[in-house]
Order: sequence, then C-alpha cells, then structure tokens
Amino acid sequence: MSDSRFYDDYWKSGQHAGMLWDQQRFQEVLGPLVGRGSILDYGCGVGQKYRKPLMAANDSYTGADVSEVALSTVRDMGGQSLKIDIQTSGIAAEVESFDGAVCSEVFEHLFDPLMAAREINRVLKPGAPFVVTVPNFGYHAWRIQALLRARVPDEPEDPAGNPFNGVHIRYFSAWTLARMLKMAGFENITIDSYIRGSVWDVFRVVGPLSCLTSFANRFLPGICHLRFLSNVFPGVFAERIRAVCNKPE
Repeated sequence: MSDSRFYDDYWKSGQHAGMLWDQQRFQEVLGPLVGRGSILDYGCGVGQKYRKPLMAANDSYTGADVSEVALSTVRDMGGQSLKIDIQTSGIAAEVESFDGAVCSEVFEHLFDPLMAAREINRVLKPGAPFVVTVPNFGYHAWRIQALLRARVPDEPEDPAGNPFNGVHIRYFSAWTLARMLKMAGFENITIDSYIRGSVWDVFRVVGPLSCLTSFANRFLPGICHLRFLSNVFPGVFAERIRAVCNKPE
C-alpha cells in the first residue's frame, strides 16, 4: 500500500479529525501566524482542530498533504491545496511564496523530516514564522519506558490488540527538534509545551503500577498533577512540544 493510500484510509476512518480549538487554544499555539497573510499548512490532514480560525485570521490558506482525501477537505472549505511529493517532500510552490507556515503532528510520520523542513523553508518568505508541534520523546514517562522496556512511543491505534502498528516512525526531543530546524535553515528557535503532561504519567509505563496513573487522572485535582512543570521544563514534562522559529531575513 502506498503512503497516499494509507493516509486516505487513515482520514476516511474519521478517528483522527480532532475537536475544533477554542480561541484561547488557537492563540496559544498558532498566535505567531495570526494576520500574516498567506499561510501554508504542511501535512494538513483533515484540519478539524484549527483550520477555520487560521483561515479567518489570514488572507489565504493552503493545505499540503499526500492524501487526496485530506486535500479535498481543504478545497471544500474554500482553501487552496497542494499535493506533497512522497519521494521528495516537495510541493508545487514558488520560492518565498508564503508569509507563515504550520506543521502540526507531522514530522514524526515522515521518513525524512529534515527534507520536509527544508522544503518548508524554501517556500517561506524571509522573516516568516514557522510553528511546529511533535510528540516529545524526552517526556519523563517515555524516558522511563525506553529505559525499562526499550520501547518508543509509537502510539498504536489499538494498543491492546496490536501494539506494533504505531504510525510514528521518527522521534524528537526538544534538543533534536531544535537541531533539525537549525539544519533546515531556521533561526530564533524556541521550544515550549504544546500538550502538558502529568507527573503521574511516570507510572503509565511501569506495568501493574499504571493503575496509579488512571487513579490520579480520575480522582486527583489538577494542582496535584504539577502540569505547570510542562511550561518550566518542556523538554522533560511536556508530553508534546511546540517550536516557533523564523526563516532568516
């Protein structure tokens, strides 16, 4: 099965659409892209979380993806669409075409994320912002899992029935994400929290003790999860991380 066919089926399943962000969440994550002009959403998927507010906040929106199912949702909403070449990560856009770009929860799915990041750099105008989100392999729970079980967080869709079919094939920490973006030509790279974690997640990957994580999530008040640590030390306590950077002037 080709990658494009795989992701056509992936989006057709309806399991991965996500919920529309409220305005506060949109500003927290994609604030740097508000009012920029022309925006590229690289690996846009079906875009249910943030596409509408991102369209409303800018003059034009272009979604790029390998999946025709994903691209058809872009066109249905009035956006422009570009097919990503699976072999080269390229898109049919001129150099310096866009005023900003987002690539959310995509790099972990790619065979060569650096090649994709360089393509995004190519089509951005000088000084344009780029917002990236990825799962954080440096998250404290995943560090423990790697140490005790030599496993990586590939996030299979059916962990109980088939724990070996996760769609994540690349893994980033705060350091490796920043390094990749620098190699791709970006500057002013900052890393912060995209999805905050709980200190109780440390038990999630320790066999029978995982019940402590479930108990904490159900019964302990928010303050007991110490989620503020995700903002202080995102490289260790953020389950997912966000990078904001710019193409050099």
